[in-house]
Amino acid sequence: MQLKQFNILIKLLFPMIIGLFLISIISIGSDFFNLERSIKAEAKSYFHNTSITIDYILEKNIDLMKTLTFQITKNKTIMKEFENNNKDALFKSLSVLFEHYHINHNITHFYLHKKDQYKYLSIHDTNKYKHLTTKVTLNEAINSSKTVSGIEFDMRHHLTLRVVSPVIKDGKVLFYIELGKRIEKIIKEYTKDSNAYIIFTINKKHITQKDFIKWLDKNDKERSFDALENYYILDSSIPKIDKALEKDLNNHLNFNSQFVENEGKKYIIHSQSFLDTNKKELGKFFILKDITDQYKTLYSSILETSLIIFIILLITIWYYFKHIKKTESELNQAYKYVQQLSAKDGLTKLYNKQYYIDNVLKLIQNFSRFNSYVSFILIDVDNFKKYNDNYGHLKGDDVLIQVSKIIKDIFKRDTEYCFRVGGEEFLIVSASKDEENGKKMADTLCKKIQDKNLEHKFNEDFNVITVSIGLVTKNISHDIKIDELYDDADKALYQSKQNGRNKVTVFK
Repeated sequence: MQLKQFNILIKLLFPMIIGLFLISIISIGSDFFNLERSIKAEAKSYFHNTSITIDYILEKNIDLMKTLTFQITKNKTIMKEFENNNKDALFKSLSVLFEHYHINHNITHFYLHKKDQYKYLSIHDTNKYKHLTTKVTLNEAINSSKTVSGIEFDMRHHLTLRVVSPVIKDGKVLFYIELGKRIEKIIKEYTKDSNAYIIFTINKKHITQKDFIKWLDKNDKERSFDALENYYILDSSIPKIDKALEKDLNNHLNFNSQFVENEGKKYIIHSQSFLDTNKKELGKFFILKDITDQYKTLYSSILETSLIIFIILLITIWYYFKHIKKTESELNQAYKYVQQLSAKDGLTKLYNKQYYIDNVLKLIQNFSRFNSYVSFILIDVDNFKKYNDNYGHLKGDDVLIQVSKIIKDIFKRDTEYCFRVGGEEFLIVSASKDEENGKKMADTLCKKIQDKNLEHKFNEDFNVITVSIGLVTKNISHDIKIDELYDDADKALYQSKQNGRNKVTVFK
């Protein structure tokens, strides 16, 4: 079994980089999610407070108009002028009051109505009186003889918060006072003290397109305000609504802290309906909170976090690269050493039989590129059992070491591989362009070992260590059979032993 080299640099470092990268992405994503959630939570709280504030402003304006109405009823001059039907004097007195109310309280509408719903006086606009009115707020006040307030849309009088109060004397209603304030002015009271933007709309069910265009022209509004599918935009503190925001407003009838964009800026949007006295929707106002700066801070924070994580990632990768590279090198050195141990005989340091079995065919195939012949040279130490029996195994091991050194000294070309294939048996696989090269090298080896003069008194006729050699040389071809080569070399070795030992026999 052949070991594989350790490629832990790729196997460990790459997954670690992927893991750290994923952790970084998750960390950055988590930061983004948490910061965005914080922005959204803050916006929800802001919108909740905004709704409460707007409701409070509406109630405050209703209370204001009730108070102003009460003050009018306590003005004896005004009451006397009405009872005397002195319309000119009454108009003059009320005009002074209206101017004061308009300047100091932004009151935009001031009417006196008779019990039959005819306008008796229109203080804020002299062209609008003495005609029948059908306003819901007025009707409810007449029917109940109580003060009634509500939002109404009147083409001539705009979308207005109205308060209608009966003036009663001796248990009888004399007339009705109506004060009103345009919703736009009320909303602006809020927006001027906040950083919110308001888009104020009216439901298209309450006004025709023709009348709306007239209203735009009369109030010097741009035609671009007519942007939505179900609503007309009466007013907007955002100068321009781009296509993306227009699409969002059309696709969502209700917003509850959603993120939108307009003209390159980021907003969180919330919508709130406003109802008439019958609790029917007249329109919506959309409150937008500019969070562009918060997102810049968010992106800046994420960029800083990403940079820190990237630096840490680089340092970590560099450290582990060095560490793993060193570990990989040490492991591969150990691998090579273990591979050598597994491939070589421990005593002689020649390749072992298993290495021969695993690699001989591949070696011969490599030889075939530059050589024509391969020789199998099989070597056996003569009478080695007798040597061991008489000199001892330690001395026998020393003989094997000495013989293997001589083999390595002679067969040291790249095309020559030396193996210990048995106790005292060695094999050399040698390739050459010369068919006779194997025989020459075998003869040289046989003589060199004898000339070493290693004492062996029990090796008859020689008294020194000698070897018998069997040799076979074949032309290298793709169908060469390794087992046959080995068997033929073994047969030749047998002939050498039979013919007196210490000789080389070539298989014929």
